[in-house]
Amino acid sequence: MNSIQFFGALEIGLVYSFVAMGIYLSFRVLNFADLTVDGSFPLGAAVCATLITMGVSPAFATIAAVLAGAAAGFTTAWVATRLNVLHLLASILTMTALYSINLRIMGKPNVPLLGEPTLFNGILGGVPTAITLAVIAIITLLLLYAFLKTQIGLAVRATGSNSRMARAQGIHDHHYVWLGISLSNALALFHQLL
Repeated sequence: MNSIQFFGALEIGLVYSFVAMGIYLSFRVLNFADLTVDGSFPLGAAVCATLITMGVSPAFATIAAVLAGAAAGFTTAWVATRLNVLHLLASILTMTALYSINLRIMGKPNVPLLGEPTLFNGILGGVPTAITLAVIAIITLLLLYAFLKTQIGLAVRATGSNSRMARAQGIHDHHYVWLGISLSNALALFHQLL
């Protein structure tokens, strides 16, 4: 294995570490089977690519992509909690609907980004990619760890562990499911920032 292959594999692994953090939050912390990420991945890419080709700053476009992913996660959590649809089915419904929404956002099947500015060839042009990814992944992991130790994070964890007991303690479990799944999809799409 040469150095190009090694650093390429390292960069891809670091990019997907954000997806692992998002899946950890939904599956392990909230005990919510969420397949929305399969549809929100292309949603984030569609939003980001469309905004970049319209001349919007890559930083703003990627933040908009993360917010779009959070909105997709919120939709799944809302359908599951308010309409009493099974978690897995709610995420499959949202994931399927997002394919049509992605095409509507892009206006065509593909949006090429050749020659367009991105974060790495624009703002972070001189910094090695692997180092930047490692620093951002570590900071994100520490922020997630710190969030789960806050009062809101503890309420999210209590909702995932035992929602009936969380309700008995005065926690509005539906609100924390909405927050957790939105944050999970935003984390999974955080790689769009890169």
